[in-house]
Amino acid sequence: MYYYIYDNYLAEKKYQGILSKIESHLTDLGINGKIVRMSVLKNLSSHLNEDIAKGIKTIIIVGNDQTFNQSLNLIDNLNLPLGLIPIGPNNNLAGLMGIPEGEAACNILSSRIIQPIRLGVINQKYYFVSYLEMPGDGVYINCDDNYFINIEDKKDIITISNIYWGEYEGKINIKNNSERLNLIIKNKTGGLFAAKKENFSYFKAKKISITGEKSIPILLMDERKIIKTPIRVEIAKQKINMIVGKNRKVH
Repeated sequence: MYYYIYDNYLAEKKYQGILSKIESHLTDLGINGKIVRMSVLKNLSSHLNEDIAKGIKTIIIVGNDQTFNQSLNLIDNLNLPLGLIPIGPNNNLAGLMGIPEGEAACNILSSRIIQPIRLGVINQKYYFVSYLEMPGDGVYINCDDNYFINIEDKKDIITISNIYWGEYEGKINIKNNSERLNLIIKNKTGGLFAAKKENFSYFKAKKISITGEKSIPILLMDERKIIKTPIRVEIAKQKINMIVGKNRKVH
């Protein structure tokens, strides 16, 4: 039994045509199923896990990067295969996983190539598949209880990733879906009359703890969250079994 989670923004009129084509193609492939919407996350979580207990075999998330990340934290049984049908903007994860946008994604689901994907976890309770960013405003970083980094400039940017896309691609040899997290610290040097230069420091660690005197605004897959320090970010024991395309860039 397939279970489809639709993001709220897909209720907009401009998406109705593509959704109609997707649903028709899923029926032709014999992989259509129950459709639910993320209108009320708490209620969705309750109903979703009740349906899992009744025999759901595959969960498909229909939306974008943020939809995928929010859905991860609603599902009790993350051992079930997870698929993605990307629609609209902010679908970088789908590109890395070799999943085309819209109707063509249905064929990927039908082919059912499964790739184990590691997860990051914040404070042992909030899972993420990609990366988070935060300002380096008076924070202290502990990496694997082995070495420590003190950052005082709020203009510095801290990035912690499991799977990364963005401005550092091509600049740093980042390892995605590995046994360690990537830690990148970007620092801008230069003054009012001097050209600004960006410097990057790159580290790897299984566990990264961050402490500071202030609450830290964290950008997580286009989702802004306020998480009070201390926070602990690590590679989770839990993996997901994701349905991916042959042209995926993550292995």
